[in-house]
Amino acid sequence: MVARTAREILRWLESLYLTYPIVVPKWDLSNGFAYAEILHAYFPNEISMFTYLNGRSLNSRLSNWSLIKQFIARKKIPISNEFIDATIHGKEGGAERLLEQTYELFTNKKAYIDPTNERTDDFTDYCYQRNLHNFERAHTSKSLKNNLKLTELITDPSDAYRTKKSADILRQSKLDRENIRVGNPERFDIKPTLAERCLRKPLRPDSTAQDWYIKSFDSRSRSATSTTVKSNSFKQQSRETSADVLKKSSMSQHHSDKGFIQADDNNLFYKEIVLKQHSVPLSDLMQINQS
Repeated sequence: MVARTAREILRWLESLYLTYPIVVPKWDLSNGFAYAEILHAYFPNEISMFTYLNGRSLNSRLSNWSLIKQFIARKKIPISNEFIDATIHGKEGGAERLLEQTYELFTNKKAYIDPTNERTDDFTDYCYQRNLHNFERAHTSKSLKNNLKLTELITDPSDAYRTKKSADILRQSKLDRENIRVGNPERFDIKPTLAERCLRKPLRPDSTAQDWYIKSFDSRSRSATSTTVKSNSFKQQSRETSADVLKKSSMSQHHSDKGFIQADDNNLFYKEIVLKQHSVPLSDLMQINQS
């Protein structure tokens, strides 16, 4: 997972005659000692190497980089703090971007970056994992280990930060697995779902997909409205007492004398017929009501 460094930057580092050569920037710049030597080459009277520790511990890293940040702020050098934090924790691509930005500021030149060398803004190994075969890619626990460093949790023990960072890594890992399954259905023996196997009627030649959707939406709305009206009328009817039901049915008796019933939403007998018209014949229902 070693990120590529431009050839111009490697030549520039060799010309500075550093005490320890920078072979892998991700590891060689993490403690800040080598970066302090780079600054000492341009500011020999203001950077004293005796104040920096060449250690691998987290305390040595934080101590060295705190001095470097103070010097950068005092000199107003536009170095990104995100690149520095990524370098401290050994994040993917953080040290390389820090060297590129430093090279451009001190030499007034822009290094050539290979366009095939893709990098992410969140300093993860997503681009590296994407170039591997399916069976070589990291699983979920390995992705958490690669992209969430222990030093990050120590320096920032916030539960909110830890939860957000872990959720982002898990979501990206899940999306990668889904894309692999979709791209290789034969390998994972993916079977079509019931919805995918259902036969759908083709559209008419004189209709469009938008017209079909509008018609289907209208039919669903009408069915939902009728169901709601029936359920509300049934609830209202259940709350009324049997005496009130008999009283209202006797008041609407004159409608059934002529052999038909007038459609009226306020008529309780009409609502009862609507609810029971599929289970009891209309003639039997009228005989029961007259008796």
